[in-house]
Amino acid sequence: MYHPFLVGNRIYLRGFEFEDLSREFFQWANDEEVTRFLFMGERPNIKENLEEWFQEMRKNQNEVVMIVADIKNNKSIGFCGLHAIRWVSRNAEYRIFIGDKSYWNKGIGQEPAQLLIRYGFEKLNMNKIWLGVNFEHKRAVKSYETSGFKKEGILREELYRNSKYYDVVRMSILRSEYYSDLKPIWDKEIPNPSESK
Repeated sequence: MYHPFLVGNRIYLRGFEFEDLSREFFQWANDEEVTRFLFMGERPNIKENLEEWFQEMRKNQNEVVMIVADIKNNKSIGFCGLHAIRWVSRNAEYRIFIGDKSYWNKGIGQEPAQLLIRYGFEKLNMNKIWLGVNFEHKRAVKSYETSGFKKEGILREELYRNSKYYDVVRMSILRSEYYSDLKPIWDKEIPNPSESK
């Protein structure tokens, strides 16, 4: 593994490095199929824009972004992060992006979610981790539900893409729900370094 930060069974999360911008990431960010239901992809991404985004994100204490990599071959397959962290209210927005289409429909998104949500509650002391997902992106909605996110409501016609307006589903996990419902199961599925003796 290359500089692992959080380690699962099939994937690990590592820091997002400047060199990642010129690797697969640049291709994913401009792939219409990859960005079809996402909030990104409205404009073409060029090297200068991505470099500017990277520098802003790197210096921002309210952003934690990591590369998702395959344990078997160290291949970068996507990225995920906690964004717009509000340190007083103790909440953050969760985002994940699996750009490598050969990893789609394999349940691979569950592990990054478990690792990053565990990190958010146990290391960053968050009280709530939330997300917004395109209502018609059924695969993603189901994946988030499987990861323990609960629906809070619908933001009507919140997102314009593909010549139409989409509703966005707002979902979240509370700290109390994580510790009572998710942590006991996840710690059995993915070893938790914080719990090792």
